[in-house]
Amino acid sequence: MPVRYGELHPARRAVEQAGAVVLSDTGTPPQPDWAALRRWPAGSVHAVCTALRSRGRTVGVLTFLRGPSRQRFGRADIAYAEDIAARVAAAVDLAAQ
Repeated sequence: MPVRYGELHPARRAVEQAGAVVLSDTGTPPQPDWAALRRWPAGSVHAVCTALRSRGRTVGVLTFLRGPSRQRFGRADIAYAEDIAARVAAAVDLAAQ
């Protein structure tokens, strides 16, 4: 069953932009409803969403999350997330054939 996200959700933005969307809860202390508003597990404060694209089609979105004890996602993390997303997208695309 697909998860339905609002228009401004980072996963939807990743699909529309065909690239990674990175965000963090910048509240000090972290806002208690930040993750819940995005339908993510409690305690999530950093996120990267990237579209799963294969052969010009979007087959989903991959989201990486971190808790408050971890650093924000950096450039290397984002490049890694996009690499993993490309591999997952290819596997999903091939499995659907």
